Amino acid sequence: MIDRPRFRELHFSEIDQHAGPEGYDLVQLKMDGIWGCMVISFGEWKIYSRTGKIKAKGSCEEGWYTDPEEESIILGEYMKGSHWGHKMDIDGEFFAFDCLKFHDKDIKNKPYTERLDYLKKINSHIAPDFVSILPVYPSYEWNRLWDKKVCEQAYEGLVFKRSNSGYEDSNAWARLKSVVEIEYMCIGMEPADPESKYAGQAGAVIGSLVDRVCAVKCGGLTEDMRREFTDNPERYIGQVFTAKGNGWFPSGAIRHPKFKQWRDDKEVDECIYTQIPEIIRES
Repeated sequence: MIDRPRFRELHFSEIDQHAGPEGYDLVQLKMDGIWGCMVISFGEWKIYSRTGKIKAKGSCEEGWYTDPEEESIILGEYMKGSHWGHKMDIDGEFFAFDCLKFHDKDIKNKPYTERLDYLKKINSHIAPDFVSILPVYPSYEWNRLWDKKVCEQAYEGLVFKRSNSGYEDSNAWARLKSVVEIEYMCIGMEPADPESKYAGQAGAVIGSLVDRVCAVKCGGLTEDMRREFTDNPERYIGQVFTAKGNGWFPSGAIRHPKFKQWRDDKEVDECIYTQIPEIIRES
């Protein structure tokens, strides 16, 4: 199968407010879907996950394909089983962002803009009707996309690309993930892994919303925190803290949660479900 590209991880400090990150001239939105590899050949299409499992398949309609023995491969975000995708009314759609093979022709090492031209040909002539091309923007528009799409509509982040890079080139793609913050009420401490060097100490702060129980285990503790929370857990249970992560879950939890700080300026009744963006919340 096709490996995912190795992303360079970006931070806001690296990005020019107007031009975007140095060396990258294009940007696309990062959606909350499955990384999908669509293979079109022998009159059929199949979508594979990054682990090689077939997530969907079907037959090509008459007129899509001139030679059923030639293979084409496109990559994209497959919106299957995504709560966010369902809320956005795009469940089941495939948003293509790259083309690696066109009618048996390996094009991985061609510049990205050239691969996009091949992708447009496939989308126009042989792709299923639920496939569309993910829009590409000049990188200087990143700030607008971040404010309007990531912050307001809960897209996962942005992916920056070099228009002249091959798929396997080093640092051809870079991503900026959404870092979210939320207030939880502490309901306890999670013990550290008994096989780790911190065995017997606190390994995470457990937080919950007051109007929706979610028991989120927030790691990222310093050694001083571990000792303090182990010795005096009663001081912190019932207190408000801020957690940070890389996105939202409908349950009220956040992705990859880490403890940030205690909040003496916050009240427990502020730890509520409406902190989760409306587009993500369960009905």
